[in-house]
Amino acid sequence: MQDFTAFWDKELRTPTLQGLSFTVRPGELLAVVGPVGAGKSSLLSAVLGELPPSQGQVSVHGRIAYVSQQPWVFSGTVRSNILFGKKYEKERYEKVIKVCALEEDLQFLENGDLTVVGDRGITLSEGQKVRVSLARAVYQDADIYLLDDPLSTVDAGVSRHLFKQCICQVLHEKITILVTHQWQYLKDASQILLLEKGEMVHKGTYAELLKSGVDFASLLKKENEETEPSPVPESPTMRTQTSSKSSVQSEQSSTALLKDAAAEDQDTENIQDTLSEERRLEGKVGFKTYKNYFRAGAHWSVIIFLILVSIAAQVAYILQDWWILNWANEQDTLNIMALGKGNKTEKLDLNWYLGIFSGLTVTSLLLGVTRSLLALYILVNSSQNLHNKMLKSILRAPVLFFDRNPAGRILNRFSKDIGQMDDSLPSSFQKFIQTFLQVIETSRDVKRLESSTQSPVFSHLVSSLQGLWTIRAYKAEQRFQELFDSHQDLHSEAWFLLLSITRWFTLRLDIIYFIFVSLVDFGSLLLAQTLNVGQVGLILSYALNILVFPWCIRLSVEVENMMISVERVIEYTELEQEAPWELKFRPPPDWPNNGMIALSNVNFKYSSDGPLVLKDLTTDIKPGEKVGIVGRTGAGKSSFIAALFRLSEPEGRVWIDKILTTEIGLHDLRKKMSIIPQDPIVFTGTMRINLDPFKKHTDEELWNVLEEVQLKEIIEELPDKMDTELVESGSNLSVGQKQLVCLARAILRKNQILIIDEATAHVDPSTDELIQRKIREKFAQCTVLTIAHRLSTIIDSDRIMVLDSGRLEEYDEPYVLLQNRDSLFYKMVQQLGKAKAATLTETAKQ
Repeated sequence: MQDFTAFWDKELRTPTLQGLSFTVRPGELLAVVGPVGAGKSSLLSAVLGELPPSQGQVSVHGRIAYVSQQPWVFSGTVRSNILFGKKYEKERYEKVIKVCALEEDLQFLENGDLTVVGDRGITLSEGQKVRVSLARAVYQDADIYLLDDPLSTVDAGVSRHLFKQCICQVLHEKITILVTHQWQYLKDASQILLLEKGEMVHKGTYAELLKSGVDFASLLKKENEETEPSPVPESPTMRTQTSSKSSVQSEQSSTALLKDAAAEDQDTENIQDTLSEERRLEGKVGFKTYKNYFRAGAHWSVIIFLILVSIAAQVAYILQDWWILNWANEQDTLNIMALGKGNKTEKLDLNWYLGIFSGLTVTSLLLGVTRSLLALYILVNSSQNLHNKMLKSILRAPVLFFDRNPAGRILNRFSKDIGQMDDSLPSSFQKFIQTFLQVIETSRDVKRLESSTQSPVFSHLVSSLQGLWTIRAYKAEQRFQELFDSHQDLHSEAWFLLLSITRWFTLRLDIIYFIFVSLVDFGSLLLAQTLNVGQVGLILSYALNILVFPWCIRLSVEVENMMISVERVIEYTELEQEAPWELKFRPPPDWPNNGMIALSNVNFKYSSDGPLVLKDLTTDIKPGEKVGIVGRTGAGKSSFIAALFRLSEPEGRVWIDKILTTEIGLHDLRKKMSIIPQDPIVFTGTMRINLDPFKKHTDEELWNVLEEVQLKEIIEELPDKMDTELVESGSNLSVGQKQLVCLARAILRKNQILIIDEATAHVDPSTDELIQRKIREKFAQCTVLTIAHRLSTIIDSDRIMVLDSGRLEEYDEPYVLLQNRDSLFYKMVQQLGKAKAATLTETAKQ
């Protein structure tokens, strides 16, 4: 990289990256460090080619493997996520599983590495998703590895294992750029790049940076640890520390690489986007569906009125034909009488006959317009109400529903199905509302198939957009395009089959109509002597009107098919719901004023048929107590929080300030606890709305809280300051900045119970220390539960809760646990090294 400067947004006054120059050669490890928002992830984006330069150049020679800060996995098996299109080689695969510390995790999964991870990898913990992403990168055997802070979301032991076994050994011959906040590993880096506000503050080896006199040295003293002998013997081919300068120019992967990728696609272990099959009803659309559809649009009295108006309109239309028949017969009778007597034909009273006919025509017209407007009102209103009912039902659905149904499946109901109900169904319904609804079984089932095959198209598209940078980094665009094409082809096949059936049905109706009209015409000729003129005219008129009948039958089939959309929407309006948001019993307004939490024999699982993730948990948390929750990745730490929030109903009892949580509504429970989640949630909208969505705070309070979490300067540099729009998922903020936004939001809420779920995983140690200090100041009288992999974050807690495989193994004061050499907590601390362990022990003693 040579004199590189780039902007994510040209409107911003300061560039994202400015004047960066460095070179990394094979066998070197470049560690990139710096505070939150320094531009570390943007640096990797520049190497990937996702951040275009406004000045300077980047040169990349070789294939890239990329591990994003927020790990991306697609809806397939663990194995297909790791292989990512490569051929399955057992020995190599098992080695990758071992160095990425996935062996134990795979043993706990129901089907091992053939377990389907679900949409967005929902069945895996954050640490497991990171290691699957890292395993994918290692298995690719690329030339360049870009690792965006993969060590922050795993516990200390796993972090050390990944660094020593994976990064320092398996990747020792590769070019590796590691963004990290785990500064204890910087001694092993060939070069260290220190960034601040997008600029390179310093570059050099560990020793050079210690001598440079920058703040870096003091920061390292806090986090550093004594070098421990590696459990794996040093190899002469381990990385060597070198310092070098750069020159660099971007190169696309060669055609040969693309050919290799295409060849690998032929293997049976190709990328497989595995989704659970969408539920599809069978048989005819039931009367209940029609009833619910019309009932959603209007009251029964309005629907009955519509039926009466429709009947009246049809009667008026038929009376017109009858009146013309009567008129013609009367005139024919007069003509015959005049012909027999040889007199002049007597004329009928035209005003009388014409007046009655005009009256019937106007009546028919008015009734027809009334029928159409009333039907349109009912059908459009029905579509709107069902949409709102479905949205409300989905918002009330338990978390398990979103685990089992990918986003594309839900989007399909809100887009394709609601679109048909809004556009096609009302007009088609009006056109055949007076025609008997025929049941055409084949086309109906094909329509159900067509609707369900569109969901995987949406799901694959959403998943691919979420992991777009990863897909591009691995040059897997062709493979994912082919996968998308296969989903689209399946949908197109069902769509074409539906069209073919409809057209064939129309052709058969036209043939029947032709035969029928021919028989009527010849029959009229044969019966000419027994029929009068009016009767023949009426017969021929209705025979021609039969032309509308095949069209109406075709419309009835289309409506029956479109009612499948109504059926699918109604299915989502009847989803299993969470417990009521509010119950008759409401806790006092100041509840909980102490913050005491007690659990008794709590078992917890995310689904009725799923495994227990918390087992027989009994514990208590005193008012105002600060509790640290630790354990290996997947031990049940986040599930403990899910049980408190009743994301799924736990077995056993949970009390908060002596009130049983199952006896109050979910809103009353959840709004009284603040959480800073593992995956920071930022909404599309302004920074002001994100901090204060209910507009309860003044601008001064908002700016003060931004200053407390060190975001004030960053927000002030934005064009519209606090009114700057944050894009979808807050992607114009770094992950660390989004975690700080969530912290600011929690400080403003001022709840008595605060839950922190790995909230400082993606911030540097100095910012982590600041956050912990602010939490101690702002929540001094509150109960605080902190889940963290950085033991320094929770070592000063009042008590430590150690979870393992869903069970509470240890729960005591940190210093007491450290005195027991057999305790799990003691072993976790010792894995950090002697110096760090001594520091933590001293902190716990205080």
